[in-house]
Amino acid sequence: MEISPELDRLFLDLIGEERHALYEQIGRQLPHTIRFNPLKGPVERQQELLRQQGFGFEPWPGLPNVFRITHQPYPIGKSLSHFLGHIYVQDLSSMIPPLVLQPQPGEWVLDVSAAPGSKTTQMAAMMNNEGVLLANDVVMKRIQALITNLQRMGVVNTVVFKWFGEQFGNQYFEQFDKILLDPACSGLGTLHKNPEVLSWWTPNHCIRLAGSQQKLLISAIKALKPGGVVTYSTCTLTPEENEEVVDFALRNFPVELEPIELPGITTRPGLTRFRQKQYHPSLERAIRIYPVENDSEGFFVARLRKVDSLEPPRLKKPRRLLQVSFLSHKTSPVKKHLDYLAAHFGIDPRVFARLIYQYERQVVAFSKAIGDFPFYGKPVKMGLVLARIMSQGAKFTTDGAQLLGHHATKMVVDLPDFATLEKFVNREALDVPVAGKGQVLVRYNGLIIGYGLADNGQLKSQFPKAEWPFRLTAVE
Repeated sequence: MEISPELDRLFLDLIGEERHALYEQIGRQLPHTIRFNPLKGPVERQQELLRQQGFGFEPWPGLPNVFRITHQPYPIGKSLSHFLGHIYVQDLSSMIPPLVLQPQPGEWVLDVSAAPGSKTTQMAAMMNNEGVLLANDVVMKRIQALITNLQRMGVVNTVVFKWFGEQFGNQYFEQFDKILLDPACSGLGTLHKNPEVLSWWTPNHCIRLAGSQQKLLISAIKALKPGGVVTYSTCTLTPEENEEVVDFALRNFPVELEPIELPGITTRPGLTRFRQKQYHPSLERAIRIYPVENDSEGFFVARLRKVDSLEPPRLKKPRRLLQVSFLSHKTSPVKKHLDYLAAHFGIDPRVFARLIYQYERQVVAFSKAIGDFPFYGKPVKMGLVLARIMSQGAKFTTDGAQLLGHHATKMVVDLPDFATLEKFVNREALDVPVAGKGQVLVRYNGLIIGYGLADNGQLKSQFPKAEWPFRLTAVE
């Protein structure tokens, strides 16, 4: 596809002759980067399992839990590690906004434009599955992808909404400790994988997007507690969608830009002037990430601190608080099922006390903080299905087994070798002796893989069916 004269002039004004190197990246696969998932067990063991499947990777210097793939024997999205939720394939630049925001366990965090969940699941892991993470989007198809990723990564602290992002400022006025706003943008930082952007990009389209981005940022600032932080980011390079949006916020709201320190990645300061426009001088504290300097997507990231309260909004209709009920581990009908799991697997009941629950013919688990969260709208989805109900007790789901199975002290079977693991995840016949009856948790090299059944003294796999067989030992 051809670069329009207007777009070529934009890149010339932004990066000069380096734009030609950017053009050479269009349609070219950039190196994959991944992060491991501490919610699914020891990261060192997850790394060992990925290496056993034949993948090579190395840490990205200076950035926590960022790894660059150096060898793929087959597409990493078809690996067992991906299926288990041990890894998330995510562009390096896409990992930067959560690292800048730094959400902490116990906080209330809003992800305004969350789908498909790359940054949401990253933040859930940074929060250690604690606190509340409200993940919002407006497109149902994208929300389905978000829900799938939350489940795969074992997240229990997230509530999924389908709202227009502009609603949060009024409905959740000054409620959140931290907010991530990564809105829809013109995507000029993703030309390597989305060359079709060239066919529809125009300056007017960017101006229209900037109007929406500005409204979303206003909403985010209003929803933020005084003293809280909002990180604004886009995967585009146009000043209209980046510096100009943040400049408006700086001049009209009680927010200040904070400096961003990112060792290990090449960044440039935000623009304080571009062509005939001049922006707030503190915009040099924002960062620009250019694809040609990191072999990654292009991004803009700004960290804004709210320094004072705002005047509360005057609502046309009063907020309607929904009554959402949760159960403790000691409350019927959840209690008997959790007691069964605790007794069967030798799990200390205090483990179940760290979560709260709902009972819907299955046991759904949530972070405790969600019980204190005000619901001014009906969530699309929240929590994680921990166990399914049986006539005489309950059985862990695979997700539930991976979430809490490492606390079990009995009815745990260790797979002896990698070849046996391959048979287990492909639901093949196993020659693994098992004492006792009923459910067993299946572990490999210190990682809970799933659950099985003791069947006539032998292990029978109950691993969920995938779209393809996992050929772990047939690595070329």
